[in-house]
Amino acid sequence: MKGRIYFLALLVLAMGTFLMAHFAMILVYGRFYIYESNSIVLLSEITFISAIITFAVYCIIDQLRKIER
Repeated sequence: MKGRIYFLALLVLAMGTFLMAHFAMILVYGRFYIYESNSIVLLSEITFISAIITFAVYCIIDQLRKIER
C-alpha cells in the first residue's frame, strides 16, 4: 500500500518537473513547440500518460475513502 503512494508521489514529482521545464522554456524563449512525427510513438505516449493520470486519480480516491473511515 505505501509503495503505491510513494510511486504516485514519484509520478507527480516527475510530471511537475516536466511541466516546469516546459514553462521555463516558454518563459526564456517566448514559445516552445513539441512535434512527434511517429504516430505510433505519439499514441503510446498518450496511452501511458492517460494510465498515469488514471492511476493517480485512483490513488487519490482510495486515500480519501480511507480518511472517511
